[in-house]
Amino acid sequence: MNTIVTILNSLKIDQTFLIQFVLFVVFFNIIAPVLFKRLQEVLDLREQKTTKLDSHANHVYRQADDLAVQYKNSIEKTHTDSQAVATKKKSEIAAKEKAIFDSAEEKLTGEYEGKRSSLLKDLADKRITVLAEAEKLSNTLVEKLTK
Repeated sequence: MNTIVTILNSLKIDQTFLIQFVLFVVFFNIIAPVLFKRLQEVLDLREQKTTKLDSHANHVYRQADDLAVQYKNSIEKTHTDSQAVATKKKSEIAAKEKAIFDSAEEKLTGEYEGKRSSLLKDLADKRITVLAEAEKLSNTLVEKLTK
């Protein structure tokens, strides 16, 4: 106990220490609700704002990701639809062109066959004429050779 008194005297702590300590505790209990309550409210408000902003940012980020997925799906669907429409129109145009080509081919084939038959008929007529004259010409040739 003697050492404790010596230490307290060296720190210049006397009997008023207990009175000062009691006054400090009383004032602390009086001032704490006013001062620290307000300070705690400010700290809670700051924490709430930062935490809520973080969660709000995460929520907005998730919404942006969802919208990006929806946008990508919409683009893919539109692309496949446009490809289907383009393929359908291509096939329709190809069918129309084939029909036009087939009709033109039939027309040209008909003309060709008509001209071919007329040329073959003319050729046959000329052949008959030439063959008919061939005997006459051969007789003339034989006569000329024999003379």
